[in-house]
Amino acid sequence: MPIPQDIENLLQEHNQQQLTRFWDKLSEGDQEQLLNQIREIDFPRLDQLISKAMTPADADAQDLDLKPLQNSIRLPESDTDRQKWADATERGREILQAGKVGCILVAGGQGSRLGFPHPKGMYPVGPVTDRTLFQIFFEQLLALSNRYGVRIPYFIMTSDATHSETEEFLQQHSWFGYPSDDVFLFRQGTMPAVDDATGKVLLADQAQIAMSPDGHGGLLNALKKAGLLEEMGKRGIEYLYYHQVDNPCARLCDPAMLGFHALEQAEVTTKVVAKRDSSEKVGVFGQVNGNQGIIEYSDLPEELAQQTDDQGRLTYWAGNIAIHVFNVALFERLTGQDTGLPVHIAHKKVAHLNEAGEPQKPETPNAYKFERFIFDAIPMAEKALVLETSRQEEFNPVKNAEGSDSPATSREALNENGRRWLTAAGYEIDSGAAVEISPLIALEADDLKGELQADQLAGQEIVLVPDSK
Repeated sequence: MPIPQDIENLLQEHNQQQLTRFWDKLSEGDQEQLLNQIREIDFPRLDQLISKAMTPADADAQDLDLKPLQNSIRLPESDTDRQKWADATERGREILQAGKVGCILVAGGQGSRLGFPHPKGMYPVGPVTDRTLFQIFFEQLLALSNRYGVRIPYFIMTSDATHSETEEFLQQHSWFGYPSDDVFLFRQGTMPAVDDATGKVLLADQAQIAMSPDGHGGLLNALKKAGLLEEMGKRGIEYLYYHQVDNPCARLCDPAMLGFHALEQAEVTTKVVAKRDSSEKVGVFGQVNGNQGIIEYSDLPEELAQQTDDQGRLTYWAGNIAIHVFNVALFERLTGQDTGLPVHIAHKKVAHLNEAGEPQKPETPNAYKFERFIFDAIPMAEKALVLETSRQEEFNPVKNAEGSDSPATSREALNENGRRWLTAAGYEIDSGAAVEISPLIALEADDLKGELQADQLAGQEIVLVPDSK
């Protein structure tokens, strides 16, 4: 079939006619696929981004006014602190019982860096049973729903690369016992990659535009496009707990976090951990140009990174671990604006076809990609709060095949948490035992008190999961 006239006009208007260069070589099915991709692109917005990407940055405009973090809550150190945390926990439980909480999981990544050619949520990380990341999270939400007598909707953002396999995996496992009508899978958006010399959109193959995920900040538009902000309104959801798929130690819908968020009347609350040292490469919280936000480690001057207070603690201490609570009202406000979250431009290597249709695999960056970051919502909030948590207990992600933040360190962290809970609950166990505790058995150490028999705690493997002895 011929190229539709509206598409020809659109591409000519925006100087992107190369996208149909191989049109006559395509099957009708491939032609339709290419047309669908073209129609999805917001070309006027893309023109603005291309112009920005190809305009040399004004060095003076990049200067940042950085100041230490305001409005943070540290881990409790005194009886007064502990009472404050207890009060917040009670308030969070009330919010959960009222059915006002939803949960968001960002699960668009694959396990490529782990040598695992599947969605990362399918990765087996249980220290004894190899339970997957997905199972650990679903069991947490199921246990919370049972405890508080509510339905906690789970909004899972996938990507084009992970959606089908994620859906099939969860269906095969019957959603790990979670009600399927409380699970909402939706796809992350994409944006085209453009040549860094010409501003032309690249083709991945003759029928496929070189598209890239638009970053975790694409969450807002993806939720709106899928009608899920409307779904939240129908269910009376006011608060959204946000986490990423690679951290099995994340405490989903933490009552203390929800409670502090509500008591402090914040629009966004972020959990952080104290940096290990001044050289740790992690984004930290501070005041950026007058607003609370995250400072990328590359933007933090060395003298500020090493700065300490009168107690010898780092002034810029609060490391971001990508655990947030957002007000639904904030998301509604941001998606109702023309600007929304800002778009960041990254210079990357992008495989593509050249003009002759030959595949190119560049060895140096050749293209611009465009993405949004969810933490850019923080300075847009009327009030943002930071809450410290224990790195040991709640931040042990699976990112690298070996070394730090690897499956080995993550499993050991789950192990350690299990041993710590059993000890706190008054049990004696072998110090070298491998421990795995399902959230369906316990969400915290107190849930274990007086509930276990001696035979469940014997041996080198202590497995406390449903139907396990």
